[in-house]
Amino acid sequence: MLNRLPELVPLMIPILALMIPIVAIMTTHQRKMAEIMRDRNPIVDGQVDALRREVAELKQLVHQQSISIDNLVSVQTRSIPDLRDRVSH
Repeated sequence: MLNRLPELVPLMIPILALMIPIVAIMTTHQRKMAEIMRDRNPIVDGQVDALRREVAELKQLVHQQSISIDNLVSVQTRSIPDLRDRVSH
């Protein structure tokens, strides 16, 4: 491998030269993203938290209503045979 090193050096120089701007672009992007995350607006964070609470409340309400509907259906299903017995006698 070391004996092929002189052959690889001319190939590695342009590759390394092209990697320098790529690394610079990625570093700049990462810095900007870190600044955005650091400077997040606390009002927006509060609004997001409020929306999360509201969604949780809505999920709970839907869950309660589904249970109520299921209970109502099961009561109606049980009462239908009783009604048939009354009508047939």
